[in-house]
Amino acid sequence: MADRKKPVKKVDKISETVNLGERSYKFDYIRKSKFAVIISLTFIVAGLVMFLIRGFNFGIDFIGGNLMEIKFTKSISITELRGTMGSIGYGNAILQNTEENQYIIRTIPLSTEQKTLILDTLDAKIGIEQPLLQDRNVAPGFTHTIIKNTLIAVAISIAGILIYVWIRFAVRFALIAILELIHDLLIILSFYAITFREFNTTTIAVILTILGYSLSDAIIIFDRIREELRVNKRDKFIDITNYSVNKTIVRSLGTAATTLFPIIILLIVGNETLKDFAFGLFIGIVSGSFSSIFIGPQLLVGWNNRFPRYKK
Repeated sequence: MADRKKPVKKVDKISETVNLGERSYKFDYIRKSKFAVIISLTFIVAGLVMFLIRGFNFGIDFIGGNLMEIKFTKSISITELRGTMGSIGYGNAILQNTEENQYIIRTIPLSTEQKTLILDTLDAKIGIEQPLLQDRNVAPGFTHTIIKNTLIAVAISIAGILIYVWIRFAVRFALIAILELIHDLLIILSFYAITFREFNTTTIAVILTILGYSLSDAIIIFDRIREELRVNKRDKFIDITNYSVNKTIVRSLGTAATTLFPIIILLIVGNETLKDFAFGLFIGIVSGSFSSIFIGPQLLVGWNNRFPRYKK
């Protein structure tokens, strides 16, 4: 009885469909990923250059500033107060409602003229009681604590991810997942350096949120690759990976699209604080989807080519 022939790999140059019998795929993400790598490196290098030139635009929590506690003569919501502050260029001020019609306002370091402008505007549009309940400079006392706790949180997250993915999949998947997270982190930081958008505690929250989202996106593809490896002992690893990406692309992009929709709305109609949060999420989600489709699978194929004994 003749041996069963291995399906011949055929490529339709018009549609770019790769024919492997039952496991054909329409787009070669792995071989096209070099363009994705160039795009990522361009943004990362540009971000590094801008960081070296002017650094990050650190917010109040990192550089300190002025603190004023004001009692207003009439009722005002925090949204209305932020709108008034935004009209004179201080929409990123930290606002805290302490009592009825009473707010703490924290801003970047102010000159006498700048402080007078804020108080005169608030008095004219809302009305304030004199003297102010508080009016003092605040040091960046949380800076070292924030940085320390952030680094600890990121380290714990990466360690937990490494252990989880290692147990569920294999060491190669765990290491690739960490590299994807590092890629997404560098992309987010690069955009903050390029746009010079304020880097504050909201940014830290965004980074920690994106780490979880990016991992979830990567695991969808990793899980499909693992299942294909169990049943497909015939095709090359690069074709198995390409097939897996093609089969999960709709789900990945659909998840990203539904997540991005409310974020785009916040970018359009949200206040300054919400826009800061939405901006980081937007960049992180786009980067996470991008890396899970183009960066992670390519690194996985590269790992297999470099260490063939870990292929299965």
